[in-house]
Amino acid sequence: MNIIIGFIAALLASGTFASINYATRTDAVAWQVDSSKFMCRLSHPIEGFGDAVFEREAGRATQFQLKSSMARMKTGRAVLVVRPPPWSSQRSGNQLATVNVKESRQPITIGRKLSERMLAELERGLLLDFQRQALYGGSQPIKVTVSSIGFRESYQEYLQCQGSLLAVNYDQIERSTLLYDNEEEDLKKAVKRRLDTVIAYVREDANVKAIYLDGHTDSEGIRGENLLKSQRRAERVFDYLVENGIPSDSIVIRWHGERYPVQSNRTKKGKAKNRRVTVRLSKEPPQFVASEETNTSKEAMMKKEAMMKKEAMMQKDKEGVMMADKESMTKEAMLKESAEATETIGNGNKDNLLK
Repeated sequence: MNIIIGFIAALLASGTFASINYATRTDAVAWQVDSSKFMCRLSHPIEGFGDAVFEREAGRATQFQLKSSMARMKTGRAVLVVRPPPWSSQRSGNQLATVNVKESRQPITIGRKLSERMLAELERGLLLDFQRQALYGGSQPIKVTVSSIGFRESYQEYLQCQGSLLAVNYDQIERSTLLYDNEEEDLKKAVKRRLDTVIAYVREDANVKAIYLDGHTDSEGIRGENLLKSQRRAERVFDYLVENGIPSDSIVIRWHGERYPVQSNRTKKGKAKNRRVTVRLSKEPPQFVASEETNTSKEAMMKKEAMMKKEAMMQKDKEGVMMADKESMTKEAMLKESAEATETIGNGNKDNLLK
């Protein structure tokens, strides 16, 4: 099959078959760089066809996409040829690879290894041709040319952008699970590294509105103590995030003790997976939902604790007043009883004297 494809490529290169050529005029070629902490994109519009795009997302490898305004290529395999520009003394081109084609508006997508090879060839000043049978037009092939004019300067800017990309993208950091050893509550180095990655991402992405922390334990020990342990674990994560600049009012902390295991507590491996704090990012504003586990933000918890202390003090004062009243009433009753007793004794003595 590769021999046949190579033969067809040679025929195309020699002009034996008249092909439909899509190439941008020399004076109109433009490479554009779009840079951010989340994505680096190097693109080249191809007249009459669409765009050639090299793209690297944070946390992912470089890939190439050939995009079209409409489906033009048949599903199958396309030949990728590298060749010198027309003004070069060298005339012959070489087949670089064959790539998958699908009948769509993005007919070709290429992975990291070949994409980086294509970038290297363009930096050398060579052109890239994609050759594939047209979707409509019988046996007539299509040739799409990616130009190297003006590429080098834009490529350097693209490389600089890659150097400033975040370590992860949103899909990779949206959910994290922090694991703990046995009775451990403090943050291990591995946990802190993961939280540092979360913090770095959240600082850059203004679309992240809330962070949810959920503390869990295995089933070892007393249920009530496990609930408190899961609370302390979640609170330590909360403290670390706030200390590193995450607004406290964007964080919701919750704790569940041993209630929601992800694996069986009958094995050591299962218990190790259940001792955890989960960290979830959300692009929606924080929702503070009260439950029997007191799900809320730490600020709300502090307010609630202060209110409870105030109510306890008021109750104590009230009980003190009631006790004082009771003591006062008891004292009056005792005095009255004593007076009555004295009067009775006095009368008795008087009667005795009369006798």
